[in-house]
Amino acid sequence: MKNNHRNQYKYAVVITDGASGNPLEAYDGKTSLEAAHTPHIDSLARSGLVGLAKNVPDDLEPSSNIACTSICGYNPSLYPIGRGALEGAALGIELVEGEVALRLNLTHVSPEGIMVSYSTDNISSEDGHALIAELAAVLDDDTFKLYAGTGFRGILVVKNHPGLLDTKMFGAHNMTDEKVDHYPPKGPEAQLITSYQNRARRVLRQSPTNARRLREGKMSATDVFVFWPGQRPTNMASFAATFNRQAGMLSGVDLLNGIALLADIQPYHFDGVTDGPDNDYAAQAVGALQILGEKDVAIIHVEAPDAEGHDGNAAGKIAAIEAIDREIVSRLIDYGKKTPLRILILPDHPTPTQFKRHTRDLVPFVLTGPGIESNSGWRLTEAEGAATGLIVDPGYRLMEMLLDDAQ
Repeated sequence: MKNNHRNQYKYAVVITDGASGNPLEAYDGKTSLEAAHTPHIDSLARSGLVGLAKNVPDDLEPSSNIACTSICGYNPSLYPIGRGALEGAALGIELVEGEVALRLNLTHVSPEGIMVSYSTDNISSEDGHALIAELAAVLDDDTFKLYAGTGFRGILVVKNHPGLLDTKMFGAHNMTDEKVDHYPPKGPEAQLITSYQNRARRVLRQSPTNARRLREGKMSATDVFVFWPGQRPTNMASFAATFNRQAGMLSGVDLLNGIALLADIQPYHFDGVTDGPDNDYAAQAVGALQILGEKDVAIIHVEAPDAEGHDGNAAGKIAAIEAIDREIVSRLIDYGKKTPLRILILPDHPTPTQFKRHTRDLVPFVLTGPGIESNSGWRLTEAEGAATGLIVDPGYRLMEMLLDDAQ
């Protein structure tokens, strides 16, 4: 990689989590990206490269830890770090030898056993933390220790059960609208996980926090589901050593901050930046500009399109995409009028609202800025990306394309 202009250029990566998807009948067969009004992203597409990226290798699941590791410029096949360990790292959980970390979701399952909400209706962190504390007070022992994450998320650390790494557990978000007993854990530690989840259900039935939420007309957390096991992460080569640039990460999601910590990318935190539809996009844009003032590369991750995709809310997903365009991309364009700026915009994976779960389809991207020649693309959409014929496979090479001054 040539670095003749390294001190002149700045770089922004905007990850529109889950924004890609399938044609929507209610929107005349348009996808969410096609239906969204995105004049600022459109202008960047017309001046830059539009194509498709393969962020998820064929043999790995289409989850954000895989896809976002790829977007950050790392081959996810070389860093098989369980998502539980990544999110735990972001929370400051130091795993020791013999410990496995798993992601835990607070969920709502109907009396008929149907997964109604994998997130207990996007429960607040305040109530999520209260429920996690109630569970930990009863269930923590020499084997299990439970930590609160963001919103509906927790991290369960289990000692002396390495077989968890070979146990298949299903993500709660992949059970939406289906019977949960169709997705039992399978493998050497299946009984351990089933027993923990059953005991947690009994605790939640007696929960004071749940009782208050019901009085307030809110959804209760009836069950927990654990999945995505991982051990103490092996450090990646730092972003600075790999790309000769300093980078910062701005995300409301523990996972992205965990990836950042492992890659020696500085996580930033700004009030109002969240993991859902209540995200303050303007605050995230202001934070991104601060990062660009201090670092070479700003990685801006927005979770809202993915959250709306999992909830099957096409209108909400389109609104999130439009907010990214209006509040974040517009400010980046203004910044680029004074400082040479290259911008990469793309989803990590699709989250079609029809399926309410991730798929492994290729995702469209826009790459634009000084020294990058345009091709035939006009918009950040699935069809436009395919029409250009430009496919970046593997997707982790996009970071090299963004930073390569000999483009």
